[in-house]
Amino acid sequence: MPKLFGTDGVRGVAGVELTADLAHRLGRAAGTALGARRALLARDTRLSGPELAEACAEGLAAAGVDVHLAGVLPSPAVSHLVRLQGYDLGVVVSASHNPPGDNGIKFYDRGGLKLSPEEEERVEALLDKLPPAGREGRVQPAPGAAEAYAQFLREAASGLSLAGVRIALDCAFGATWEVAPAVFRTLGADPLLLGAEPDGARINATGAAAPGALQALVRERGAELGIAFDGDGDRAMFVAGGGEVVEGDRLLAALAPLLRGWGELRTPAVVFTVLANGGPERYLRTRGFRVVRVPVGDRNVSWAMREGGIELGGEPSGHFVFGRYAPTGDGILTALLVLRALRRAGRSLAELVAPVPLDPQVRADVPVTDREAAYASLRRTVAEAEGLLGPEGRIVVRPSGTQPLIRILAEGPDEELLREAVALVVQALEPFRA
Repeated sequence: MPKLFGTDGVRGVAGVELTADLAHRLGRAAGTALGARRALLARDTRLSGPELAEACAEGLAAAGVDVHLAGVLPSPAVSHLVRLQGYDLGVVVSASHNPPGDNGIKFYDRGGLKLSPEEEERVEALLDKLPPAGREGRVQPAPGAAEAYAQFLREAASGLSLAGVRIALDCAFGATWEVAPAVFRTLGADPLLLGAEPDGARINATGAAAPGALQALVRERGAELGIAFDGDGDRAMFVAGGGEVVEGDRLLAALAPLLRGWGELRTPAVVFTVLANGGPERYLRTRGFRVVRVPVGDRNVSWAMREGGIELGGEPSGHFVFGRYAPTGDGILTALLVLRALRRAGRSLAELVAPVPLDPQVRADVPVTDREAAYASLRRTVAEAEGLLGPEGRIVVRPSGTQPLIRILAEGPDEELLREAVALVVQALEPFRA
């Protein structure tokens, strides 16, 4: 059987690849494999969410798990509340930044971390096995979950006032649609809003994966900055006052020395993924920081941070992990902590990141019919592209862990060579193109 779990849970086209039957079996298997007794389950706004959440909850109950249903709530809320309220397991029905027709299921352990590959294998091994005979779990609402999450955010952002700050928020028609504006208003802001409706048919039409509308709003309304969340709320992408998107690795590099100087980072180290730009890494190294690179996925960032005693890490795509506050990425938390740092430093977002250089990059995403076969065919082509770029350049080619794509990134000093290298790989993928 093909491996179901990707870089962020199980995902697929709802009703085709991710069916109610599979959701039920995943819930049953996870409850059994992980020995859970109490689980918290939430979802995003996708139209397929209620059916899949119900099926997953029934599967968990069949394994003897008492399930508390939190309704529509960001993924990181589940991570936090599992830790803070003593659950054994967190479950989120969401496909994050994927299109509206997709959905997914991901699990958090009792420490609020996403499952390890070994734990995922244990779940998959039990998909077609009935749990041992025993009590049936109960499925019931989780009243107060949204307010408990909002309280966590307010406490983490202690001392932050947003009165008079002109902020644009894009909730991507997803899981942050209600809680993000409410928290910002509590802190004194009157945010300009995009995508602040629970519309699963339009989830991710705007947001972190499609920031164009937010950039236009920031420019047109003269906002100091814009913040875009993704469908399940674990990412935050920032737009500076002039409309420029500031990617996560550049912002992390700008923040790290400040946080260290304020005593908020015990260790001068940051975790990046292989996709992070070389410029921010050089910037950090010249300021005495160690940079650890890991494979793509915020789970890999979180695990490396925990293993290395590192308190800051993230991805260019907007996953930030502030280890003092949470073990996983949280878009709203990230937004509040970045805003607090900007206020304390007395700088705009553009001023903060201006000293951090960026190396030229060229990227492409190629839709394919078979990710594994397509990727396996590229060994010679990638070697040829590496030879073309020489020692000063690099190319990263990988199958997406969340969508049927091959993702290509080339980085180096010569943009023309970067385009040529990417074009080589794109051409080699033509026989597999969807």
